Amino acid sequence: MRRRIQRTAISSLLLLWLVLTVLWAVSAAGYLSQTVAMVLGLLFAVVVAAAVPRFISEPLFRVAETAEKIAEGDLTKTIQIHESDEVGKLAQSFNQMAQRLRGTLSMVTQEKNRMQAILDSMADGVIAVDGETRVILINPVVEEAFGLNEEASLGKTVLEVVRDYELDRLFRQALDSGRPVQQELRILTPDPRLFRVHLTPLRGAQGGVVALFRDITERRQLEKMRTEFVANASHELRTPLTSIRGFIETLWDGALDDPETARRFLTIIDEETRRLNELVDDLLKLATIEERRNLFRRQPVELAEVVQRAVEIFETRARQKGLRFSVELPADLPPVAGDVNLLSQVFINLLDNAVKFTDKGEIGIRAWKEDGGVAVEVRDTGIGITPEHLSRIFERFFRADKSRTSELGGTGLGLAIVKHIVEGHGGEVRVTSRPGEGSAFTVLLSTGF
Repeated sequence: MRRRIQRTAISSLLLLWLVLTVLWAVSAAGYLSQTVAMVLGLLFAVVVAAAVPRFISEPLFRVAETAEKIAEGDLTKTIQIHESDEVGKLAQSFNQMAQRLRGTLSMVTQEKNRMQAILDSMADGVIAVDGETRVILINPVVEEAFGLNEEASLGKTVLEVVRDYELDRLFRQALDSGRPVQQELRILTPDPRLFRVHLTPLRGAQGGVVALFRDITERRQLEKMRTEFVANASHELRTPLTSIRGFIETLWDGALDDPETARRFLTIIDEETRRLNELVDDLLKLATIEERRNLFRRQPVELAEVVQRAVEIFETRARQKGLRFSVELPADLPPVAGDVNLLSQVFINLLDNAVKFTDKGEIGIRAWKEDGGVAVEVRDTGIGITPEHLSRIFERFFRADKSRTSELGGTGLGLAIVKHIVEGHGGEVRVTSRPGEGSAFTVLLSTGF
């Protein structure tokens, strides 16, 4: 800067000296009067005096203007000064600083985007709070699970956002102890869901806690279903085995000597053996269907033919009970995509139940086109199902009328098999019923391949 001022001052003085010399020479030659020459020289001196400071300070103004733009966040600005003096070096330093800031900001932005992508792709929920339990971050899983909005939640306490006192207690416990906390917690979302919550304190002056929420509701439900399934299967297997063993022991104790009693006991043993065999077969079917439900064959299946074959299987039993079949199958039904053997099992199970639980009246089967698929309804005039049992009718081993089902030899797995097959085909099964009036099961299957 000093050299720039010196150069400018020397150049200005030389220029002023040159102009004054020329004016003096012109005046001495008689071309100008001394007064005019003095006035012109004075004017030129004033112009030079006004221009020199501006020439010196103009680069500094450019540096200051660009610095203000950089301070406002516009890091694309650069100072176009190419001199090698102090101002030029200052401009070069500003340009290098802006370039480094651009690089640092780009790295910070990339890291933030990377972290945001990780948070957005996590299957678990994340809530981060500061030392006062005010929310500083939540990810989309938490937003969806708890019905929250991140912008509206930031700055509020966990209790204000989630409204669960036990969760608030866990956050405060982690803050106060400085140690990780883990606990299973049931939270209304608004439906009650079970979460395994792991809270980890943040290290640093400001402190805070990061909580990881893993939804284990379905896992607990599956574990409960598995426990119930094992208990029910054990009970269902033990009952006929106990009966068979009891009758065999009775026969060994002397009942073999009475042909009529022995024949009656052997008939019961045969019936219990058949029931046991049916139960094992249904369990194997159900296990196979669950294992292959995403690998079912997809081929065109004419439902009218499948349903008609199932009706023929039960015509004799229905006639023996005095029941009538009413079949309405349009000729223009489109084929559905599925496994013909499994779909046959669906209608065999539904018709078996209809015949089994209907003592008089008729069993109706009708089909129609519906929403890009085909719907088939199996309706009976049997004993019906009470409203409190409708939601559980497709559960394994569930029996709405246990005494009647046991008497008729059901395994309690037929409708569970129906549901798994239909849902494995991407379809849906619905039921409506009124006690004493009958039930109607509707199967919806897609025609798309």
